[in-house]
Amino acid sequence: MPLTLAALLIAATIAFFVIYGRREARIAAAARHSILDSAKDVLDGARVEIDTCGFPKMDGTFRGRAFRVALVPDTLTFRRLPQLWLDVTMRRNLPIDGSVAILIRPTGADYFSLTDRLTYRIEPPANFPEMCLIKGDGPGARHIFERVAPYVAGLLRDPYVKEVVITPRGIRIMRQLAEGKRGDHLILRQIVFENARLNPDDLGELLAEVLEVEGLLLNVKLVSAA
Repeated sequence: MPLTLAALLIAATIAFFVIYGRREARIAAAARHSILDSAKDVLDGARVEIDTCGFPKMDGTFRGRAFRVALVPDTLTFRRLPQLWLDVTMRRNLPIDGSVAILIRPTGADYFSLTDRLTYRIEPPANFPEMCLIKGDGPGARHIFERVAPYVAGLLRDPYVKEVVITPRGIRIMRQLAEGKRGDHLILRQIVFENARLNPDDLGELLAEVLEVEGLLLNVKLVSAA
């Protein structure tokens, strides 16, 4: 084969893979951007934006409360596929003087968790999962935990729940939405959350659970040890 023809074939092959790769990247980005679309109607006045990681986040209200729904990709996993966490946060000031974070199956690389920023550990009750890290901060943290623990124990029976957080600035429940595609991760080291979609019923349930926790806290004027 003449050298010129071989060079042209190589150039054509490279161009094909570049074009194919760009096309696949566009398709993957479009799929990623639409993960929350199916649940937009659950929030009143929903506004969707794309964050700096290329995943959508959504703001709106539910039963009069302001919520943010966001996606957190987690690639710092050991012996597990990458995880895509769904972060449902009610954003409002609460009359409490402490913070509590309850993390299930801590790995030591849960960069998104609030537990690293809280100061002391709280012993898990017997009806909580065995692999559970509870931390608190502030004078009212233990009282906050004792008030919500019976209800949260029920939430933690869902094996997909990752973290429950209560702070004076709001309440968050984080739950697994999807797991990375095995082949793309093991062979190509790429993160593909194939067919990831937020089910509107699942979102409605999580929002209602956050409001249940809020109700438990607002049953007293101040949850405090002081």
